[in-house]
Amino acid sequence: MLDKIFTSCFLRIWLLLFLLPLGLSAQIKITTPVERAVYQRNPSGQATISVTGNYTVPIDKVEIRALPAIDGQGIPTAWLPLQTNPTGGLFSGTITLFQGWYTLEARASLNGTVVGQPAIVSRMGVGEVFMISGQSNAQGVDYEFPNKPVATDDRVNYINYNNSVNSLNDPPYPIFERMNAVNITVGPRGKTPWCWGILGDLLTQKLNVPVLFINTAWEGTSIGNWSESAQGRKTQNSFGFFYPDQMPYANLRLSMQHYAKEFGVRAILWMQGETDTYPLATDYETYRSRLQSVLDKLGADINGRVTWVIARTSRIQNANLQSVTSPAVIGAQNAVIDGLFSSAYPGPETDPLYPQRFDGTHFSGTQGLTILANAWNSTLNTEFFTKVSPLLPTAVPKITSICAPNNTSLTLTLPEGYASYTWLPSGATGRTITVTSPGEYSARVKDASGNTVHSQKLIVTSSIKPATPTIVQSGSQQACADSAFVFSLTTSNDSYSWFKQGTTNVLATTPTFAVQEAGSYQVRSQNVFGCTSDVSAAASLVIRPQIPQPTIAKSGPFTVMATIAETGMNEQYDWKRDQKILSLHSNIIKTDTSGQYSARAKVNYTLGNNLLTCYSAFSGTQEVITDTKNDVVVFPNPGAADDLYIESRDNMRNAEITVYDMFGRVVITQTQDLTSRVKILTKNLPSGKYVIRIKSADVDLTKQIMIR
Repeated sequence: MLDKIFTSCFLRIWLLLFLLPLGLSAQIKITTPVERAVYQRNPSGQATISVTGNYTVPIDKVEIRALPAIDGQGIPTAWLPLQTNPTGGLFSGTITLFQGWYTLEARASLNGTVVGQPAIVSRMGVGEVFMISGQSNAQGVDYEFPNKPVATDDRVNYINYNNSVNSLNDPPYPIFERMNAVNITVGPRGKTPWCWGILGDLLTQKLNVPVLFINTAWEGTSIGNWSESAQGRKTQNSFGFFYPDQMPYANLRLSMQHYAKEFGVRAILWMQGETDTYPLATDYETYRSRLQSVLDKLGADINGRVTWVIARTSRIQNANLQSVTSPAVIGAQNAVIDGLFSSAYPGPETDPLYPQRFDGTHFSGTQGLTILANAWNSTLNTEFFTKVSPLLPTAVPKITSICAPNNTSLTLTLPEGYASYTWLPSGATGRTITVTSPGEYSARVKDASGNTVHSQKLIVTSSIKPATPTIVQSGSQQACADSAFVFSLTTSNDSYSWFKQGTTNVLATTPTFAVQEAGSYQVRSQNVFGCTSDVSAAASLVIRPQIPQPTIAKSGPFTVMATIAETGMNEQYDWKRDQKILSLHSNIIKTDTSGQYSARAKVNYTLGNNLLTCYSAFSGTQEVITDTKNDVVVFPNPGAADDLYIESRDNMRNAEITVYDMFGRVVITQTQDLTSRVKILTKNLPSGKYVIRIKSADVDLTKQIMIR
């Protein structure tokens, strides 16, 4: 039936328009990796990256893909499954990427339909991570020194962290930034880009990979300062200054235990020895044993083997303003490099690079720092990357989130197997914590050596217990028997359970609920954490009775009449002539134009402030041909005294109707508009012949009638 088709189409369109904003507003967020993070590639030029994040609307699948940030800077992937059926508002998985600089995208879907927009990390990559250590020609000199060129390639990165307070605490989660400014701290202690921005440009162009630098060097330090602080002893520099507790070594240890563990590292770039030339004049064996002890202590502290690329460096300006070198220091550095089972690799020989040292010690200006960068670049050649095995990144621990039975708190749990757990931001320890309020929750986990990895992060943006849902169509509602009524909610970010009041049988789980059965209905919501709300207020539905299809027939020369089988419905009618809807609503209409006529019945219902019109199907058609030459017809003629009517083709206003007997006497008079069929009041007249006169402003005619 036409009305059922109309109702069905309207319902589909309404649901589409209602659910479209839901999809657009749905959110997923990638929390790992962060912007500009660089992960150390393995010997095959790949890295397996943990991808974690949050979602705030119902989903059943998360996919991931990587696209080169610029064509040629990586190998794109197709959309790959990351996790199916995630729970607790958290998703996690891994993606293996070939070396390169990427835009990472994650998308979520539900029942095969993508939800919302992809979450994006605009820049991240797989490449080379270097730890820098030593003294000022590794750290960089004061910010006031001129001409310290920045990196020009977008792929050269550093960690923005300044540990000038010399904290021994765990460093914060790294913030990665592009090395394109001069006045920066290359965390935790590096000053300016120094030569590393230039080296970064050289490496990115040579290797076509991103590069990350972490700088733990400290100006003026001697090898004794490094070895003594590595043993936990107080150490004093050549000017009588005592370094803070465990410094300078602690910066290197903490950086290796945190950044190298989580992101991997290729090697430590070590450049130190100037202070041991002057003023200390450290002898060969002392320097060798102390440097070796630092290498050994770091290996023990991280419970792993990392390569040290040791620059052969000793040149410094002495008190006589002479730039001098130390064969003892250089010899000791070579001895450590050449040692049996050594973890060291030969770095550049920097002492011969003399002309661009404005103070006889430090490289300076763009030209001098380019010379130093080129020296490092020559060392970091194909042979280096073939021989030196990197430390690889560690997987991000997953959090399990479960809603507590009270629906007002979450239980967060980390995997077993770690030596210690520290939850952020509270500092709570142990594998499990209880969360009762909005916030961002993650943890640092450590192995027995103190190597640290950050867990995935859970972001709670609203109350843990969902708000009680509100049905938009509150109170009492009504619907026609051949259509569905749609209940909807004021918000739609959760999963829902609709049911009849007093029952537990779930009838629907979407934000909208199409109902075709009378009753009172309620709903409760469940958020992505699995917590459920209180039950909503009930909304009731009355189903109005089916309206019978009318039948139509001619009721007079110029009228048709529609009727339905039911009585007492106070129905009106919609009429059609051919395919044109007429503005006529009575059960009898005048048919002054030929055509196929049909009608449908309609009934108006009122329930409080709720108005509803229900329709029947359209009737079959009645053909009308208006070719009679009579403008006014009295019928039936002959007819019964109580069943005599007048119809006029044209409307007549204030028509005077007079009936005469055969003696010319007036027996009936009535005045009436002839806009439809009019009954003649001949009920009390005896049988016989009569004359009827119909007179209006434009018409005056008489007809003979016979009453049986």
